[in-house]
Amino acid sequence: MTLHSVNEHFGCNNYATDETSLFFLRDVKPGETIMRNYLDFTLLVFLYSGDVEIDYGIDSKLHLKAGNVFLLPKNFEIKVTSSGDVARVLLCKFTSDIKMCSMYSLKQLEKNLPDNLDNRLFSLPFDDRIKSFVDLTVLALSAGLSCIHYHQIKREELFMYLRAGYTKEELAMFFSPVLGKDLDFKDFVLTHYKQIFDVREFAQKANMSQSTFNRRFKESFNDTALKWLLARKSESILNDIVKSDLTFAEISEKYRFSSPSYFVTFCKKHYGKTAAKLRKEGI
Repeated sequence: MTLHSVNEHFGCNNYATDETSLFFLRDVKPGETIMRNYLDFTLLVFLYSGDVEIDYGIDSKLHLKAGNVFLLPKNFEIKVTSSGDVARVLLCKFTSDIKMCSMYSLKQLEKNLPDNLDNRLFSLPFDDRIKSFVDLTVLALSAGLSCIHYHQIKREELFMYLRAGYTKEELAMFFSPVLGKDLDFKDFVLTHYKQIFDVREFAQKANMSQSTFNRRFKESFNDTALKWLLARKSESILNDIVKSDLTFAEISEKYRFSSPSYFVTFCKKHYGKTAAKLRKEGI
């Protein structure tokens, strides 16, 4: 695609900056891993080419091929690794108050959520409209067409295609991480859970009684705070054992174990192996 009057485009006050852009192109080289930690906006991630493995934690991975889109909520940590050739992704930034069309808001999908929804993230395959949209947008951005008005129009167009191409039930499942009555509480938990693993301490930081915190947590995450936080703590500890250069003493101190022997007991109980064996095996 050729972009004429290049200097006029690049010199225009309406040319999108990193802050004002709504769409971005990113490449992940073969075997490369990129991390995304705690950004304060939500992204739609369209896999334009290549294969990737998406790591949400030690026990939660998703392998996707080109032609799929997944949701990346704000304050959510993941690692993306290209498992073949260069993987190119088109990112779209949005907030949960966006409308899917002039008559239907994203929040209206909440009534289509199932009662037993878990905390997994879901992907959707491109339909013909989404594929054409992604192809043209990638070409336009690659050529340098990046007016802020173009970004805004394209995002409105995209959400109309999503509304037209998928059932409300499919969309509700896909957008479930940014739907619900207590999004501020969800954001608070996802922002701080890496630093706080104790329910009582978490409730105090939230300026709530422990019973209120537990009730709201159950409503927001469909799990008890104690069970969910223990699972996240186990994932983080295992990640540090396997993938970091921290000594076991440093890991024990980081996660506030009362003694090195309790850290050893924790590893045997939750992973079935000592920390030394886990690090040696790399799993």
